[in-house]
Amino acid sequence: MLPHEILNVYSAEVLGFGFKGADVPVAIPAAPAFADLERLTARAVAAFERSGRKHLVLLGLGSGGLAAALAERLPAGALCVCEQDLALVRALRDLSDGDLPDGGRLDWWRQGTTAGLATDASPWALLFLLDRAGVSPSLEGHALILPNPELPPLAKAAHRPLELLLTRSRPLAAPALAPRPRLSAAAILAPSEPDLPEFFAQFPDWLDELVLVWDAEAVPEFAKSEILVPDRFPVRQSARPLGADFSAQRNAMLAACSGEWVLYLDADERLSPQAWAALPALCAASNAPDAPDAPNAPNNVPNVVAWHFPRLSPYPDAEHALTGFGLWPDVQLRLFRNAPGLRFVNPVHERLMGLSGAQALALDVEIEHLSRLRKGDAALRQKLERFDEAGAGRVRHALSAEYPSIPRGLLAARSLDGPPRCLLLPPEFV
Repeated sequence: MLPHEILNVYSAEVLGFGFKGADVPVAIPAAPAFADLERLTARAVAAFERSGRKHLVLLGLGSGGLAAALAERLPAGALCVCEQDLALVRALRDLSDGDLPDGGRLDWWRQGTTAGLATDASPWALLFLLDRAGVSPSLEGHALILPNPELPPLAKAAHRPLELLLTRSRPLAAPALAPRPRLSAAAILAPSEPDLPEFFAQFPDWLDELVLVWDAEAVPEFAKSEILVPDRFPVRQSARPLGADFSAQRNAMLAACSGEWVLYLDADERLSPQAWAALPALCAASNAPDAPDAPNAPNNVPNVVAWHFPRLSPYPDAEHALTGFGLWPDVQLRLFRNAPGLRFVNPVHERLMGLSGAQALALDVEIEHLSRLRKGDAALRQKLERFDEAGAGRVRHALSAEYPSIPRGLLAARSLDGPPRCLLLPPEFV
């Protein structure tokens, strides 16, 4: 499937789903006057031609006028438009030809188009969607990023995080061969979690240790059996009631970790053998030379102290994945260098604080999140109720019967046969 086709399949699925009452009427911006639109188009085309790049990524639809003009003027497959305001995209899409004589429509986004539209409320989703489609802004000579000059200041500000991700993230080289790190794998668990044997089976033999904190008064008897808990490496187990504070449970977990690096997972999360095998390279990537195609890069990178991974949730079956509304790639900070002063904060949706150094993103080290496949609705609602309790009413969680989803193959991470592909993140995202 061509890059623009991947973007369009994804966007069509996300746009076809909406929460009742979520959309409000949208005031569609007026397109620039004809002469102004011609000037903006000519400038954008000239900038693209001077750049020598394969793709032009336009940030923001605005009225749709510039996007339509560029779709007509640029080579087939060159244009990719990113928009985070789904209500605006729907409004432009649903206009009939006679509704806006000034051209503010999505007429160019029809069957057979050779331009791509990437739409999602999450800048992370748009970064990963472009990557999965083969449009790599982080590679020199590949994509020109252009904030839409039509946009008013507030709309430009809304796209600023995406612009930073696309223009200020830079490739980070991970070594092809790396020594095994002193890694503590860790988890907070409930005795009632399903598929615990499968959870434990994923851990590789080279771990320094496995740290488990059970939500219980005492370590469950079944957890003391080598049949369930691996004996291939030291296992440190403790128990304490979680109550309504996930961060306190995580801090108890962290206090028990003695490794130089810590990676933590939940019971419904899995890493593939290839992802586990990539972790030594990530731990060794600190102060590694920059990737050869990183533009204007110094010889070495800052000390990388934490790694973020994409997380994919299969649903409604193993061949499809949740998309839209932050459901993918659901980026998670899960691997970090152990150091004094680190702590988790927030009783729910806990966050690691105290990191001092650069942070990076492993594009293809993917966490598979099996919650929607393995847990029934009753168990999921009970889990969300615990989140509500921990949030003391400040955050409410609801389980929807439907979510947008697309075939997993369109979102698939690239092969990890070689060194993992990594991006050093801008300071604004750490």
